[in-house]
Amino acid sequence: MSIGDKFRRTGAFVVDLMIAKMFTQVVLSVLALLVSSLLSDKVTGLSLNDDMALPVLLATVVIMLLTYIGIYLGYCAVCFKMINKSLGKYLLQVENSRGIAQLDLSSYLSREREKIVYFLATLGLYAAYSAIQFYMYDREPLHEVHAQQAQK
Repeated sequence: MSIGDKFRRTGAFVVDLMIAKMFTQVVLSVLALLVSSLLSDKVTGLSLNDDMALPVLLATVVIMLLTYIGIYLGYCAVCFKMINKSLGKYLLQVENSRGIAQLDLSSYLSREREKIVYFLATLGLYAAYSAIQFYMYDREPLHEVHAQQAQK
C-alpha cells in the first residue's frame, strides 16, 4: 500500500469525524436551547460553588460524548446503506483495506463503534497513534485488526 493511500485513509477518517461533529453541534445546540427555554423560569442558575455543579458538568460531558457517538454511528449506517462505505472514503476514493472482505451492516457498525470509542477514550490520540503505526511500521489500526480476527 502506497503512502498516498495511507494518507487518504487517514484523511477519510478525519472527514467523517468532522461531518459527524457538525451534525452533533447542531443537535447539541438545539437540545441546549430546548433545555434552557424549559428551565429558564424554574432554575435561577448554578454557581461554581454549588454542590451540584460538578455532577451537572460531568453529566453534560457524558451526554455530549454519547450524542457524538450516536450521531457518528447513525451517519456511518446511512453512508453504508447508500454507498457501502463512509462518505470520506467515497470522496477520497479509498478502497477496503487488505484482508477485510465486504462487511455487513452490523460488523461495519461494530468496527466503526470501536474506532470512535478508541478515538474519544484517548482524547483523540488514537487517530495519531494509529496513523504513526500505519505510516512507519505498516501495522493496521487496532479496530481493523479486531475486524479481521472476527471474520476468521
